[in-house]
Amino acid sequence: MIYRIRSDSGIESDPVANDEHGTKGNYFGQLPGGGGVSDVLQPQSPHGRQMLPIIRQVTPGLALAWLALVALLGWWMSQRIVAEHLDSLASSAQYETITTARIMDRLFTEMVSVAHMVAGQAEVIQLAVRYRTDPPGVVALTRQQRAVQFTQDPLVRKVGDFMNALASDLGYARIYMNNMSDDTVTASNWAASDSIVGMIYSGRSYLIDALRDGTGSSFGIARLNKTPSYFVASRIVDSNDAPQGSVTVKFDAPNVASYLTGRHIALIVNRQGRVITTSSDRFMLRNVAALLSPGTVLPPDNEEEPGEPMDVRAIAGSAHADQWLIDGRPYLLRHQPLAGTPYQLFTLASLEQLVPMRRQHFWTAGLMAAFGLALILLFDRVAAQLAERRRRAEQDREMALSQAAERELTIKVRERTAELAESNNSLKAEIDRRHLLEAKLRQSLDSVNDALAQQQDFVAMVSHEFRGPLAVIAAAADNLMASVAEGSDKLKLRIDKIGRTVKRMSMLIENVLAGDRLNTGLVPFVKVELFDLNEILHTAKAGLDDIAARRVSFIHDDAAMVKGDRVLLEIAVQNLIQNALKYSALTKPVTVRLSTGQESAFVHVTDLGTGVALGDRDFIFMKYYRASGKNVNGSGLGLYISREIAQQNGGELKLGASDATGSTFCLSLPLERSARPSQEHELRNSQPARLEP
Repeated sequence: MIYRIRSDSGIESDPVANDEHGTKGNYFGQLPGGGGVSDVLQPQSPHGRQMLPIIRQVTPGLALAWLALVALLGWWMSQRIVAEHLDSLASSAQYETITTARIMDRLFTEMVSVAHMVAGQAEVIQLAVRYRTDPPGVVALTRQQRAVQFTQDPLVRKVGDFMNALASDLGYARIYMNNMSDDTVTASNWAASDSIVGMIYSGRSYLIDALRDGTGSSFGIARLNKTPSYFVASRIVDSNDAPQGSVTVKFDAPNVASYLTGRHIALIVNRQGRVITTSSDRFMLRNVAALLSPGTVLPPDNEEEPGEPMDVRAIAGSAHADQWLIDGRPYLLRHQPLAGTPYQLFTLASLEQLVPMRRQHFWTAGLMAAFGLALILLFDRVAAQLAERRRRAEQDREMALSQAAERELTIKVRERTAELAESNNSLKAEIDRRHLLEAKLRQSLDSVNDALAQQQDFVAMVSHEFRGPLAVIAAAADNLMASVAEGSDKLKLRIDKIGRTVKRMSMLIENVLAGDRLNTGLVPFVKVELFDLNEILHTAKAGLDDIAARRVSFIHDDAAMVKGDRVLLEIAVQNLIQNALKYSALTKPVTVRLSTGQESAFVHVTDLGTGVALGDRDFIFMKYYRASGKNVNGSGLGLYISREIAQQNGGELKLGASDATGSTFCLSLPLERSARPSQEHELRNSQPARLEP
């Protein structure tokens, strides 16, 4: 016999080498005495041969773990760096927003102060009183003609020179005065070719607000030079506080933008969402209404256009709030309202540097991953070479040990072969014994089946033989009852008792036959037909004696067409009625109610007895089971057979309700929908009454 060394240090026999009994040598992994083949080859070690596969399995896992670690750590560090950068941008933008808002607040406050100061000058008040309103016919003149009339007055020129000097010192575009007719009486550029003296500014909101409230402000496009500008007006009053006109300070938006200095983009936005001043020309006079809070945007007024809308969308899922895409560029937004004005200051910090920052993080993580993979592959190569050397050394040592153990192994294999042969003989004897027992059991089963068949034949024969005499007795009782004279009450009671006994015996025979049919295992239906359940109720009523008929009330419903064995279903309903009569007092009524649902018809049989005890409810439908403590005659077959009949006809019989005041059993059967419409119409016309006592 030839043996080889297995990878698990066991001994494997040559597949073609069998012992003298025909049993292959690889059956003998466990030798006599509890020792195995591996015990013979001790002290052999598998570590040398297993090391190389382990290294080859560990290396890919180690590489994947390294890649996962670098990816996770790189993602976490990138998120931290980006979050810190966003926090820095948010702080910077917030600081610039607060600082710039203070500057703009002071600038607008200064414009209001200058307008009040000029409106309070004595010469300005004197000039306003002199030209408080335009005389008749002035409106028909041209602006140049009105300007000639005004500038002929030395006071107009003197006030205009004062306004010009003040505007030049403060950097304003111009300062001018309007009378109550909105006509420009004088201006800081009265002597220039583009002078606005004589220009009538009817309907300007800042002039209207100034005359009504004392101060007015607005942003708009100048009529002459088309420059976007801020306008602040102050009311001129005389010594009696009567309005005489207004003084307006005009500050061009490009000059205001020079104050919007900083690292980020600054926007001044009105209530309509229009950018009226900005440090970036790309946003000037554009509409960014989407940046305003919901419900604060006003519709465009009649003076100015709302501006071309920019594509503004909120960045979903961002770590910081107020991140927006404006014309495809990402920004971090900070905003603050400007005091005393209807404007808001927005600061936009660009987030475009985040993309190259993340790309740099990606390449850094990739270089780290590549460096780590190189080290892992180098380790794998060195470890594999060392494992291969160790494996070869152990293989040589095991070959020497196997040759020394071959002689001892052969002896133990022969001993094990003898034991297996003895076990095979014992097993064969046990198999023969079990075959003999199986044959005897089959014969016993055949005998039992024959006995059951004979019993069924006997029951059917006895039941058939009983039917004839019972029918004769019932007919004789009926004839005798008909022939008894009036006043023979005792004789009538005895005849009635005979009739009830005959019916009880007939019902018992029908139950026995029905149970036999249900237990045969063959198709239980002799005749499957379509009929109305109301007919079953009529048949059940006709089969009651006079005493039972007075106790049982039948409540019919519309046509309830079902398909099944009519005879078996009649037995089921009669069993339920007889059960209700037996388990309730002789003076208590029994109600049989027919109703229909969407898919099923229901026959509810309700009695006013003592109910079914809780301990009996799980067993009352078992064959031959009778409730304990009930002194009532019966075979224990009625409910069992009734439920079997219901299930054989596709329905169910359940105990619907039961307490100390009585019980209700519910028989449900599936409705036959295909035949119901026409049958229902016919039966409605043929059934005049619903309740039958």
